[in-house]
Amino acid sequence: MFKLTRLVTLADPAGLEPLAEAVCALATSHMAYRSLVAPTLPGSHFGGDLLVHCAFDGAAERDAFGAALSPLLAGSAIASVDGVDYQGSPDGKHDPDLASGVYRVLLLSIDEGCDAETIARFEAETRMMPHYIPAIRNWQLSQADRAVGERRWTHVWEQEYAGVEGLRGPYMLHPYHWARIDRWFDPECPERIVDARLCHSFCALETSVL
Repeated sequence: MFKLTRLVTLADPAGLEPLAEAVCALATSHMAYRSLVAPTLPGSHFGGDLLVHCAFDGAAERDAFGAALSPLLAGSAIASVDGVDYQGSPDGKHDPDLASGVYRVLLLSIDEGCDAETIARFEAETRMMPHYIPAIRNWQLSQADRAVGERRWTHVWEQEYAGVEGLRGPYMLHPYHWARIDRWFDPECPERIVDARLCHSFCALETSVL
């Protein structure tokens, strides 16, 4: 599975609907077998106004779509774009038929020079989150093949929830989150390896895209 995610911030929010329609048409013409193009929900942090998430059978198809998408996301109508190209399959699914839920994506950048063993430990602890936090229904942690935007994005952490309350409550406030995971992000912790600038974005979904 070859994926592309873009978080698009518009200079004028009035342009969101026509842009979303154009991106959807482009995804269809490039035969994306899964796509989610939706406005972000309140509470996103550097998450853009429009979330674009598409999956393809091969890298060539994904890259062709990315090349065609770039002109739509350029020019004075667009304030900024952050995103990643990546690959992989879901790490787990509790609810493959999830409908009318919430898709959340976190783009993060691990410090250059961080050793492979530490990165692997961070990844393993992140992938354990759903075992402690059942509100996470489906999930995938991936390393980025290519980054777009302000940071050298290295990882993509995706989750799906039955509703936004699962993200804001059980996920954000769970002891496993703040006792085990937060130390990788906390600038006052000696184990910190993640850049403080993150993209935390989420939107409504009709059916699961993981």
